[in-house]
Amino acid sequence: MRYKLITLLGRVGSTLIAIGLAFALVLSIPGKPVTGTFQPRYYIYPGGCYYVFPPPAILAPSPQYGHRISVTLNSSLQVYFIAEHHLQLREKFSSWIKENYPLLNETQVLMGMYNASVFEAFLKTRPPEEILLKETVNGEWSLDFFPREATNVTLMFVNPSPTLIIVNMKITGISIPLPKYHAIMITQTLLISGAVLALPWLLKKIKDYVKSKSIT
Repeated sequence: MRYKLITLLGRVGSTLIAIGLAFALVLSIPGKPVTGTFQPRYYIYPGGCYYVFPPPAILAPSPQYGHRISVTLNSSLQVYFIAEHHLQLREKFSSWIKENYPLLNETQVLMGMYNASVFEAFLKTRPPEEILLKETVNGEWSLDFFPREATNVTLMFVNPSPTLIIVNMKITGISIPLPKYHAIMITQTLLISGAVLALPWLLKKIKDYVKSKSIT
C-alpha cells in the first residue's frame, strides 16, 4: 500500500514538473512586436534630466503588454522608470520645488525641473514603489519592460556628469502570452511541488535498482 502511494505521488510530481517546464518554455518566448518602432534622439545636458514618454501609438504598459527599449549613448547616465503619468509627475515635481524653494520665480522653477540634483532630491521624497527601475547605463542598453500591474510610466534620463550625452533610443510595444511575474511564480511552485512529490518515488527507484544490481 505504501509503495502504491509513493508511486502515485511520484506520477503526480512528474506531471507537475512537466507542466512547470512547459510554463518555463513559455517564459522563454520573446515578446512579439505589436507596434512600429519609434526612434527619437535626446540631448541630455550636463547636470540635466529629461522626461521621456511613449508616443500615443504605444499604450501604457501592463503585465502582458510591455515596452522594448534600447538606447545607445556616448557616456554614462541614470535611467529611472517612474510609475506616474508624465504630466502628473511634472505637476508634483513643480509643486515640490515651489514648496522647498519659495523664493524662486516661475522661470527658475521650470529650470529646476530639468536639474539632475534637484530631481534626485525630489525622488527621495517619493514612495519607493513609484520607482519601478533605477539603473546606470553606458554605451548600449536594452530592456523588455513589463510592470507587475498596468500603470502609466515616465522614463527619466538623468545626467549628473559634466558631459553632454546624446541618447539614440528605440521603443516598441510588445506582448507576451502570459504575465511574466505570475508565470514565474506558477513555474516555481509547480517545479518545487513536483520535485517534493517525485523525490520519494525516485529514491525508491534508485534503491530498487541498486538492490537488483547487488543481487546479480
